[in-house]
Amino acid sequence: MNDFERTLVRHWTVDYCDGSSTEQVTVPHAWKQDIALSHEGPVVYRTTIEVPNRPSKLRFSGISYSAEITIDGKVAAQHTGIWDAFDVSLSEFAGKKAEVSVKVIKNGGPTYPVRDVASGFLPYVFHTFGGIHGEVGIVEDDLCLYQPLPSTQRVSTHGSEIYVNEQPFYMRGILHWGWYPDLGHTNPPSDLIRNEVQQVKKLGFNLIKFCLWVPSQAYLEIMKQEGLEAWIELPLWDPTPDPAKQSKIAAEFEEIVRQYRHHDNILMWTVGCELSEATSPEYRQHLVQLIKNLTGSPLVKDNSGGAEMYGGSLKEFGDFYDFHPYCELTYYPQVLDSLLPGPRNVQPMLLGEFNDSDVHRNLPRLANEIPYWCSTLSELNDQGVRWQHDLPGFLGKNRFAQDPEKNGHDKLAESSRRKTLFIRKWVQEAVRARSEISGYVITGMRDTPISTSGFFDDWDQPRFTSMECASWNSETCLFVIPNRRPPWVQGGNRPGYNDPFNQFVGQIFFKVGIHSECPLTGGLLWRLSDEDSNVVAQGCGDFVHVAPLASQQISQIEWTSTVPGKYRLDVEFENVKNSWTVWISEKFGDADGSFWKTHDPSQQFGFTSHSGEAALSTQWQADTTGLFVLSGSGTVPCPFWREAAYEFLHKPFWEDLNFAENWERFVPIAPDRALSLEWLKPLGQRVEILMNRVDVRTYVEAPVLVRVGNSFITTLRPFGGLGIQPCGIPSNAAGADLVRGIAATIRKGS
Repeated sequence: MNDFERTLVRHWTVDYCDGSSTEQVTVPHAWKQDIALSHEGPVVYRTTIEVPNRPSKLRFSGISYSAEITIDGKVAAQHTGIWDAFDVSLSEFAGKKAEVSVKVIKNGGPTYPVRDVASGFLPYVFHTFGGIHGEVGIVEDDLCLYQPLPSTQRVSTHGSEIYVNEQPFYMRGILHWGWYPDLGHTNPPSDLIRNEVQQVKKLGFNLIKFCLWVPSQAYLEIMKQEGLEAWIELPLWDPTPDPAKQSKIAAEFEEIVRQYRHHDNILMWTVGCELSEATSPEYRQHLVQLIKNLTGSPLVKDNSGGAEMYGGSLKEFGDFYDFHPYCELTYYPQVLDSLLPGPRNVQPMLLGEFNDSDVHRNLPRLANEIPYWCSTLSELNDQGVRWQHDLPGFLGKNRFAQDPEKNGHDKLAESSRRKTLFIRKWVQEAVRARSEISGYVITGMRDTPISTSGFFDDWDQPRFTSMECASWNSETCLFVIPNRRPPWVQGGNRPGYNDPFNQFVGQIFFKVGIHSECPLTGGLLWRLSDEDSNVVAQGCGDFVHVAPLASQQISQIEWTSTVPGKYRLDVEFENVKNSWTVWISEKFGDADGSFWKTHDPSQQFGFTSHSGEAALSTQWQADTTGLFVLSGSGTVPCPFWREAAYEFLHKPFWEDLNFAENWERFVPIAPDRALSLEWLKPLGQRVEILMNRVDVRTYVEAPVLVRVGNSFITTLRPFGGLGIQPCGIPSNAAGADLVRGIAATIRKGS
């Protein structure tokens, strides 16, 4: 339905029923901070309409949550549900003026608790919203809410492959939670939608996943005009187990599907997300079949995320696999491999949301502006059902917010931004190396009160450029294939790899692969340059044919290196380019090992030395010079890559070590723990923090590397051993350089 087929009713008054005077408002409208956030209503909207002489009805495109419609003092309709439209007959008022009143109660209060209705995920991002958030218009009586299905189905599948308009399609999606803080509801105006869609396309995405909310019809129409596809995930997350209430949610979902199924750019549907124990297999099966029967879609799934990852009955239904792997960088390849179908039924496999990476947000600006969602006032920013509600508590006293220049706010923001770019590129290349994966959705669109993993910041400005995303979020992606090197441990092999971006002098070897949405023919061109941009090696690969949607090796690269240092590998195939930083290190030899006196009960170091001048130990030894690598007592568990930014303090130390901001160097040595500040307290003023972890959700700080006199304590793992990290210092080029560099610093201080 377009606006020319109806007369929009935009001008209303609103009465918050709290004794204050009424206000003039324009619909779409949400009442935002006009009343306490926790107050559910009722709120009453009123307007006067001129009813046409011909048969007509009043169409409401969306009201949250419960609406009682009164016309000329008579109750004309009642409706519950946030996301579906409904009509109210105007037959008896034809040719007259009529007074319309709408009494609204929002979800999230005692009348309609969040879990009892189809609230979606927004209450967990910020809170529920109330109001007439959809357009209201007078439409012809014969203009039905439901439009016919398209004459042809654009999407089809063949095994694990997806086709759109009979062409291979690889899904590159972005996750959208419907967070529009300036609006307070989920129905932005058309100009904002178009700008959003165009920005998303520039970054390389070809699909938006509407995660647990339903966009306006206009949003999908604009996406169609701009050539962007959609994934609708119906708003079912952590629902009530009450069968009667679930039945009502199912009826609401049927209305939504009937009203939206005509959009042929909706490629897939999911019933809900990470449903755990709350829903029965029978309930989910019914909804899957209902959607398939109503839409004819070949891509319908009952539970985005999957029971294998999020619990509940393992009996699942639908046309594709859908997983949400949120994990540490060093575990991504193994986790992805564990999720591949193997002998299971062949279906498309999608990563329905994943690869989030929080950055350091602009706390000084937030502290200056104090938007309502940062406020300490409960009437503006009540916690509601959110499990994450840290920002109001720390913003007023956080050191980056209060003294940003002194504390290096800008530097930390850029460091964490570039770290996120590194993570996303690294992970997406691992995904594209696996043909069984049919596409992905990256978390997420915009920063929210609970996370800063957005491609757009708190002011809706792009965090990354299209050039920064082009090599890993495009139709074609080149990647490096790690060389397998299973170690021999206690009588047998275990999984193991060499890190392609941290190698020892000698044979430098790469296998290069490609994944493309379309067929390609060509040959690889490659160039290896040193830190001064001097080309040290170059070459060409064989002329090959690349099949669409297949991950395949296209070339091998070999070079013999004798000079340690930082290098850059550039590759090109049919105008598709990619590049990586490569670090080449001296081998860890007897001279390196003999400096240390090792204490390694778990035999993680990969070498033993008893006569050295400094301790290398997995336990702290007071009054002993050395390097102490802790993973138990004295540490706290935390991810290294996710939800964290890092300060590299004491510049001369890092200049000598050559690790700071060089994220490739941390992949083989990244820990899953940080040092406990409480444990460090007894060491007093002697503790100098060299590398500090800042949790960019809670802003709790914990160091990962400190100096105490002429000793170093760290949770960094020079011996690797986590996920795809090489095991043992002699096998871990980055770890060898870390240990060698700290040894040199200890010698200087002796």
